[in-house]
Amino acid sequence: MIEQDYLFRVILNLAQCLQAAQIYPDHHKRFQVPLSRLHARILRMTAVLGTLHIGIIGDQFIVDDTPYLDMDKAFPKKLLRELHDRGIEKISIRDGLTYGELKQFILFLSGGKEPPQDLKWECISYGTIQTFEGSAELSGLAHSLPRNHILFGATNVLKDVLSSLIKGKGGTSVQDGRDIVANVMKGLHQDDFLISRLLRLQSHDDYTVTHSLNVCAMVLAQAMRMGVPDKTVHEIGLAAMLHDVGKEMIPQEILQKPGKISAEEFQRITEHPIFGATLLRKIDCGSELPMIVCFEHHIKYNSTGYPKVSYGGPLNVASYMTQIADVYDALRTNRPYRRSLDVETAMGIMKDGRGTEFEPALFDNFMETLVLAESEGDGPENSLGPAQNDTASATSSPPAAVV
Repeated sequence: MIEQDYLFRVILNLAQCLQAAQIYPDHHKRFQVPLSRLHARILRMTAVLGTLHIGIIGDQFIVDDTPYLDMDKAFPKKLLRELHDRGIEKISIRDGLTYGELKQFILFLSGGKEPPQDLKWECISYGTIQTFEGSAELSGLAHSLPRNHILFGATNVLKDVLSSLIKGKGGTSVQDGRDIVANVMKGLHQDDFLISRLLRLQSHDDYTVTHSLNVCAMVLAQAMRMGVPDKTVHEIGLAAMLHDVGKEMIPQEILQKPGKISAEEFQRITEHPIFGATLLRKIDCGSELPMIVCFEHHIKYNSTGYPKVSYGGPLNVASYMTQIADVYDALRTNRPYRRSLDVETAMGIMKDGRGTEFEPALFDNFMETLVLAESEGDGPENSLGPAQNDTASATSSPPAAVV
């Protein structure tokens, strides 16, 4: 097992070598020292891993199974640009790399010219991620990352799940949804900072899909922190993930409207909990919890919100948990009319709703879970994906605006 800090230093070492190669001749000490350091690090890593994978997804490095998040430093940014300019999205380095081969590769990267045709790379492969698709070497990078990639792939699956549910194809779709929840639970068990990583890295062009995954992960983290049995956690996660399925029945031109929505459009959107619950009632989800959470997730702790209900008494605990995560993710996501709110601002807004909008004990648990998740560093300025309208402009209070 390699410590993350040690794993990530390969990015800094690689960036330092590239910069040195662009300034000094290859026989200069200022090039040879960082190159020797990089070579030694790679040998130690490949002795454990067999093959070291360095990938690029968007503006992030992935080292082996782990997203490299410290992109504020100049060196990683420069290295990212250099690799992008050369069309390189992935580098795989196998055990047995020689100093000479590494030196040739760094010189190739620094010069931007293709290496001599008679030069054969023995332990280094590079190219686009699509170039290596389907290879056993890349399976860990593209398909089984416990943070970024498991969830990135899940967006496409979840989009199909929601679409299939609308068409009445419940069986396989529900099982696919359960598989996504199981992957998120596995990631949370392995990594206390998964929520923070997800909020930084996840991206998808369908707001409802990314939002549903975010809410699912945050609700799962809450439930697991409370010591809820895994089987029940799994049911709660599925319910949270399907909470907005009713939005699939709302016209996209309303959901994606770049400006303020009208009262009529807002009224149409408020029907999505009823639409979703009605749909899920007809599908075997293993329990009634997805239907209940779908119907209740916009009803506040003080019984305001929507849909209007005549019965008194508390809602399902899973509904309260989903509502809290739902509001937080909406506040932390970009909007056409504003950038995402930072962690402190979002938390401050939500604290005003403790005991009225949000069930107080569950709200406190969520905040404690969130503080742990965000303690690895400052939250991102941008949340999960392109700005899509969640219709907050229909109301004056940010928390109440989540639709």
